[in-house]
Amino acid sequence: MPNTVRQTVVTRKGDPYIYLWVMNEWYCYNPQEPPVGSGAMGDVYRGFRCKNGAPVAIKRVKDAYANSKMIRERARQEASLAFRHPNLVEMVGYCEYAPDSGPIFMISNFVQGENIDVFVKKLANSPNRVEKICNAMYSVLDALDYVHSRGVIHRDIKPSNIMVENDSNIRLMDLGIARMNGGNKFSAFGFIGTPEYSAPEQITREQNGTSVQINATTDIYALGITFYELLTGSNPMASNVEAETLTRQMKNPLPSSDLIPHKLMDVLWKATEKEQAKRYQTARAFREAIEASLLPDPPMSERIGQWLGQYWVLAAGIAVGLFVIISIIIIILIILWN
Repeated sequence: MPNTVRQTVVTRKGDPYIYLWVMNEWYCYNPQEPPVGSGAMGDVYRGFRCKNGAPVAIKRVKDAYANSKMIRERARQEASLAFRHPNLVEMVGYCEYAPDSGPIFMISNFVQGENIDVFVKKLANSPNRVEKICNAMYSVLDALDYVHSRGVIHRDIKPSNIMVENDSNIRLMDLGIARMNGGNKFSAFGFIGTPEYSAPEQITREQNGTSVQINATTDIYALGITFYELLTGSNPMASNVEAETLTRQMKNPLPSSDLIPHKLMDVLWKATEKEQAKRYQTARAFREAIEASLLPDPPMSERIGQWLGQYWVLAAGIAVGLFVIISIIIIILIILWN
């Protein structure tokens, strides 16, 4: 064990482990072991809390990005998101060799599971497949509602960032490119996010000639695309040519699918409207719409009653009109009979 706390990243001769001093505790991992996951910003390794051997996840930001001031700020931001929610991966802290250069390490609680697209494939023959996928989406939407209420936009919702833990609990992962609301900073490297799931406003900063902000509806759009892919097994925005993918995101609505119930398809169309104002404005509203779409249609008598209650003035007018018409017909028939 290192005998100093002045260094935050320590290696020892003959020891393959790298030791990290984070939040007044030592953590370690073996960089020679294969990572348990990889993303745009870096690789994730299984590590341990030195005090008791508890597993943790240690993300090392790729060296190609580590010396970028913007990337370092983003990494610090992710590590500072001390959120506590059952559908989020909780952060432990952040560690670096130096404040301006060198490797960056982010430590979070370790989650054992599989990506949601892998989990969904196992539901192929389940009679309740759609309902089970919807239940998973409820958990993601609860997590989004939580982070949105704290001023954070995820900006990279996709299947590989949603994990199913122990075949049950759903966790939203990787806030690595999340942005605190109001910053409106765009990458010096160009497009940020994953094109196959990105909302139009992530591609262009204008809609109908008006500047737009990245906000909660941006995540709602991406989750709508993700939801559609989980239900159908395909992403209609994906193309081998990135420019074509971005064009589809800007122009193409989701195609109708026989694998999606009609009312749920209506919900997905609204969630993925190209204009932000036409989408669900909150994660809670999106969830409520999904729930409502799965409810059985009420009996005809109840629907007629609801229609009459909503359009009673029109119904009264129709009734009066029918009464007048029937009365006139009766009078004509009486006259002709005589």
